[in-house]
Amino acid sequence: MVSWVTSNSMVTFFGSNAPAAPNPDRALDDFIQQHPTLYGDLLYPAFDLRLLYDYLKVACGDEVANRVLSSVDMGARELAERQFILAWQMLRAMELAAEVLPGPAAGIRFGAIFTPEDLEGLQGPLSHSRTLAEAYHITRENPNLTGSFTDNLERVVDGALVVRSINIAQIERHTLQFVFEQGVGSMLAIAQALTGHPVRLNYVTFSACGAETPEVGAYETLLGCPVRFEGEFFEWSIDLAELEAPVLWRPSASALQQEQTLPDPDDSLVNRILGLLLSNPESPPTQEQLAEHLVLSQRTLRRRLSELGTSYQRILNQVRCQLAIEWLQRGEHDIEWIGERLGFKDVSNFRHAFKRWVGKPPGAFLTEDQL
Repeated sequence: MVSWVTSNSMVTFFGSNAPAAPNPDRALDDFIQQHPTLYGDLLYPAFDLRLLYDYLKVACGDEVANRVLSSVDMGARELAERQFILAWQMLRAMELAAEVLPGPAAGIRFGAIFTPEDLEGLQGPLSHSRTLAEAYHITRENPNLTGSFTDNLERVVDGALVVRSINIAQIERHTLQFVFEQGVGSMLAIAQALTGHPVRLNYVTFSACGAETPEVGAYETLLGCPVRFEGEFFEWSIDLAELEAPVLWRPSASALQQEQTLPDPDDSLVNRILGLLLSNPESPPTQEQLAEHLVLSQRTLRRRLSELGTSYQRILNQVRCQLAIEWLQRGEHDIEWIGERLGFKDVSNFRHAFKRWVGKPPGAFLTEDQL
């Protein structure tokens, strides 16, 4: 039996609550929670870059570590004082780290250094988690405090949770591999610290790696489970029974006192654009109309978005893709309705666009792939 759920509805695995009907007019923060991919000038937790910087100093030396920081317009002193950075800065740092850190499985080795104490701003909520499932749910509901470069499609298959990473932001293949490795590695390290024992995955699947397939044995030793390369998506699975493990970890008193408050989202250019697109997905503004609404020239708008590693068309594609995936998961509307709702006058154009976004046409997207 297969049950699809959205990325912020982990609690429905253990109850009968059905997902709420999609609301095109929902608040921007709800959209980001539902689709946690962070990009451009969306806020990203600074602790992730601090850990990477310290790790690079040990693995590659001070010169390399400082060069990575310099490439994202950041100094060591400023980084030490920041609660948040911008998503493009973290992604660029991960891209460079993927190039300089020795392999194989460099991302997994980096992720293994993470601890629950690193999740600043979540110390209180995590301390009240009774099970690993509840802790997982908390981290998934707070992308701005944990960081995410992909959307995650979750389903329950024969008593196991299966999590598939969707490359909404169209991250370059080598960088995406490193990002996924770091995510799985840090998840396992934090889960072990929370429960007091190693947490076992059923399998990990990596998307097609190209000409050179990494050494499987090194990955299986680090992850402690079967690993497959050349899959269609990045994916991992864990038994629901494993998620019932009790959380034994408790934060320090000083950590509990350190709370993080997100700055005003109106300061983000990407957030302002997202708000406009979500208010009327059937008729998105042209770039000229968008620039006029933002009181910017088209040239300035293009330049500012380019500096953030994105573009208006890329943001538009990401929003359309995220909404399409959400509506496909819910199964309440056919493909023709979804395509029309997203502003496609011809359903065949929507099918081609969706395949370009995620690698599969919408009709085949929810097909299960087993290891």
